[in-house]
Amino acid sequence: MLEQEDFIEMRNVGYNSIFFLLGIIISAPMIGIFFVATSSVNDLSYSSVLFGNLPTLTTYSLNTFLLCVGTATVTVVYSIPAAWLLSAYEFKGKKVIEVFLILPMTMPAYILAYSYTDALDFSGWLSESLIQFFLFLSVFGSYEDARNSWPEIRSLYFACLLLGISLSPYVILVSRRAFQGNHVLLIEAARTMGVDSLTIFFKIVLPLARPAIIGALLLITMECLADFGTVSYFSIQTLSTGLYKAWLGYGDMSMTSLIAVFIFIVAIFIVFLDRLMKPKLYKVSSSKTKFRPIEARGKKRFFMLLFLSMSGIFGFFLPSMFLMKTSFETFLFMGYSGDYITSIISSVAKTLFLATTATILILSVSLIIIHILRQKNSKLSDVLAQVLASNYAVAGLVSALSLLTLFGFFREVFFEGIRYHQNITYFLSLSLLFLAYLSRYFAVGHGVLDSSLKSISRNVDFSAGSLGLPPLTAFVRLHLPLLKSSIMIAGILVFLDILKELPATLILRPLDFETLAINAYSYASDERLGLAAIPSFAMVVISLPVVLFLQKKLREVNY
Repeated sequence: MLEQEDFIEMRNVGYNSIFFLLGIIISAPMIGIFFVATSSVNDLSYSSVLFGNLPTLTTYSLNTFLLCVGTATVTVVYSIPAAWLLSAYEFKGKKVIEVFLILPMTMPAYILAYSYTDALDFSGWLSESLIQFFLFLSVFGSYEDARNSWPEIRSLYFACLLLGISLSPYVILVSRRAFQGNHVLLIEAARTMGVDSLTIFFKIVLPLARPAIIGALLLITMECLADFGTVSYFSIQTLSTGLYKAWLGYGDMSMTSLIAVFIFIVAIFIVFLDRLMKPKLYKVSSSKTKFRPIEARGKKRFFMLLFLSMSGIFGFFLPSMFLMKTSFETFLFMGYSGDYITSIISSVAKTLFLATTATILILSVSLIIIHILRQKNSKLSDVLAQVLASNYAVAGLVSALSLLTLFGFFREVFFEGIRYHQNITYFLSLSLLFLAYLSRYFAVGHGVLDSSLKSISRNVDFSAGSLGLPPLTAFVRLHLPLLKSSIMIAGILVFLDILKELPATLILRPLDFETLAINAYSYASDERLGLAAIPSFAMVVISLPVVLFLQKKLREVNY
């Protein structure tokens, strides 16, 4: 008969096998990058491709760098003070403001770009009214002066602003948690000594929270590096638009390979910087003392409300009003054909199918991996899990390219000459798309669930073991109920990310598989913003209750 040690050994082998298999699956885009780097340059070396396209690559790189720096600046200028005001002060209407600040999560930056361009471009409906008003006030001498003086909406600066607005909720959430972390004793001591809130913020809180804030900004840099919808619509020549143009526009696989590998290297470098910052998080002696916000009244409260409302106003309410206005006018003057309405309904169904299925898949894989990590309890396993989470750095376009290259390699080796039935092709396309989602957004689900599971004392495991419960049974019966709120939060974050995802879906989707994001992108690319408004607004309508539920859950766990 098998001894208990044999059962434990068999179980460990099973855990290692599952962990290895899931690791290979999640890392498929990273593995595919190797094939992209080695098989796409043909007879040319990277140096010849690089020097042959140096001016173009320099433009792409410079614009991408400016986009990242500009977006990070916007988020720092607004999100850090907003997070501190929410942490340090108590005022009437604070719960409403907390909802305001998270509402831009419903609006991807490319939807903001569509709505603001339609309204504020020189020929836009709102800008026309503003120009007439300014001419009436003699601000402009003539209509030609107004045209020359009117700011260019489709610009790098405005793209930075829109990306900053769209990503600000993530920085606010991370910064607020850092501000309310383990600095209570220092803050209370400073208050007792009569130090004002502004000095406390700059001298105590900001230095202690700096690593967490820098981590959030590095995450935003990765998002800017991966952004395609906004920069593509604004015709900004960045690395992502350059990759798309070289690959699908010119069919230049040498240039495509070079850009993809360069994006990947930059993204991995950002991940390395983020990991480097983690050990530098300053620790202060823990205390059960709760953070006591100061009551804000009068003019101070008014200006706080005004400042904190800006995110919700410019990141949700104004663009939502613009989209509704454009949708209504298009329906009133042009009408919507039956085919168009049917396509929108179909897009809603397909979007929900992709987002829901991928969310369930990612949560399931994340739960399996955190359970294995809990049982193995080794630093090496934790490091390997962090490597898997680093796949978030692989941009959607790069992930799509690497997966298609990897699939092409295996097809040539194992299935050369085989013709696929249409249904099999459809299934393979969806499988690659779900694999891209799993690889990129595993970090979101794993990050939330892993930190929550680590907060559960191991005494729970020891007690379950002493009662004869197997580890898997203990995980299902004890850990999962304790992780309920974290599972919901992780699921919502993954759902929202996939709902708004554009580049990977655009490349890997089956033929005629239109999601709301793709519908909006296609119509906006053809300058049919009236038709793009409906799928754009549908995404907002779907996201809104999800974001409100997220805010409720975050409040329950005091996030």
